[in-house]
Amino acid sequence: MNRSTRLDRVFYWLGLIVIAWAVLTFLLVPMLAALQAALFRHGSLAMFDAVSELARSRRVRAALWNTVWMTAATTLTVTIVGMFQVAVLEYFRVPERGFLKIAFSTPLVFGGVVAAAGNNFTYGPSGAITAALAALFPSLPRDWFIGWFGVLFAHTFLMTSFHFLFLRAAMRRVDYSTIEAARSMGASEMTILRRVVLPVILPTVLAVTLLTLITAMGSFAAPQVLGGRDFHMLSQMVLTLNSLRRPDMAALLALLMGLVLMGLILLSQYFEAKGAYTAGAKATTRIQLRAIRNPLARIVVTALAYLLAAIYLMPVALIVLFSFAPASSIGIDVLPSSFTLANYARVLGGGAAFVPFFNSMLMSSIAVAVGLAITLFAVPIMVRKHSWLTRGLDICFVLPWIIPTMLLAVGLIVAFDAPNPLVGNLVLLGSYWLLPIGYVIFSLPLMVRFMRSAFIGIDPAFDDAARAMGASGPYRFRRVVLPLVAPTAILVAGMKFNNLLAEYPLSAFLYNINNKPLPIAIVDGAVSADPDQAAVSLVYVTLIMAFSLAVILIAERLSLGRTPESSNL
Repeated sequence: MNRSTRLDRVFYWLGLIVIAWAVLTFLLVPMLAALQAALFRHGSLAMFDAVSELARSRRVRAALWNTVWMTAATTLTVTIVGMFQVAVLEYFRVPERGFLKIAFSTPLVFGGVVAAAGNNFTYGPSGAITAALAALFPSLPRDWFIGWFGVLFAHTFLMTSFHFLFLRAAMRRVDYSTIEAARSMGASEMTILRRVVLPVILPTVLAVTLLTLITAMGSFAAPQVLGGRDFHMLSQMVLTLNSLRRPDMAALLALLMGLVLMGLILLSQYFEAKGAYTAGAKATTRIQLRAIRNPLARIVVTALAYLLAAIYLMPVALIVLFSFAPASSIGIDVLPSSFTLANYARVLGGGAAFVPFFNSMLMSSIAVAVGLAITLFAVPIMVRKHSWLTRGLDICFVLPWIIPTMLLAVGLIVAFDAPNPLVGNLVLLGSYWLLPIGYVIFSLPLMVRFMRSAFIGIDPAFDDAARAMGASGPYRFRRVVLPLVAPTAILVAGMKFNNLLAEYPLSAFLYNINNKPLPIAIVDGAVSADPDQAAVSLVYVTLIMAFSLAVILIAERLSLGRTPESSNL
């Protein structure tokens, strides 16, 4: 064994030891701590007592009922709106489909806490639309949008991104020759949709519906910003219980929600796999857009499509416009009467408004860099070597995708609220680093999943040829493997960086005064009556949307698979 081979083995085992320590310390131990807090108290089983205590709480019962009916209502409204969008874009011929496609894709850059704050600015007490309605109807309450209606409205026009991404792809797998055959036999348009198209896309419809249900059940930002004082959901109760120094009840409530969500996730994966099987045709003729012959139906469908486009685009346009407006015009003017760069100067000028922006940029960069380093080291090993260790790592990397974010956050709080020997007897709760650690854990599942596809797609002959020429392991990875997976790595890093900038649930549990991130500052500005704070929040939202758009453009530029050797996203 030469010196280079010995160094490779040392590097290999040292890296595995570090990753195993990180997985044990920051994933498995917090999970066990959350389970212990949920099930035991003072060394004895107390789960049933905690369940009884939760059941007696009027606020918890109200939050449970709100969560159940809001989830059901959201699933219904999102399904209706989402399927209408897909029909307009992929089945019927409607004027200016390109414009409609841009409008319906806005949830890809306008989601989560960004959308909640944007809808509050547009329709909330100080919103531009509210100002216009108040001028027409002086008796209209300024908080007409706040409450269950605002949450349902935000859910409906935020969660259609699942339909835009997945159901449109399923529609493109429908064989148009079967539609033509049914049409030649005299079938009506509704019969064709119901008897020919729907059976093909039904598994995808069910999978997308379950994804919507899962997202609605765990919704956090929308009820927090738009629910007001009277409408709360279970996710908010977990945060409230944790802030009341009841991590046991918070962990139990998060665990119960997690069990329900995990069941729904498994169900959605079943339908997703079934959809991939039943909807795939060996050779399909692409659907030809169908003109709506009935003049009244054509007018109604077109009008509804453009109304939806206006609903999607209006908050985005108003946010961008008012981010350049004087703070004094917010809540007063329907449209800005003048423009200024003062708000951006406050955020980017290094003052107090710059701190949340800097904190999120720094913590997201650290999390993405650490997550990418772990992924680039561990994934090639998991792809090449099949052992109990690599299988265990693979399962561990998937766990944060299955476990609810709130349960993971409560676990981190419980595990590190006292000196922990795994981190040198430090108390991480209240420190700067607990939130970036949570960001890393939150980022790993997506990074591992997509980087695995990239590494599996590499032709082993490249590495074998470099090995035969005497190249060391690190040299082969740096000069042969890394260039092939670089497009996917860049895209995944950009996606996760952008997601972390707007990651609200994890931030709400783990942040402190030393590392207040952008999502918390956005929510503070959204619910504040101070126009200066609202103006700064608009700048934050605009910057996050700009980053999201940049990631999409980079993905388009990279083409997700320029090289045949790489199996990118």
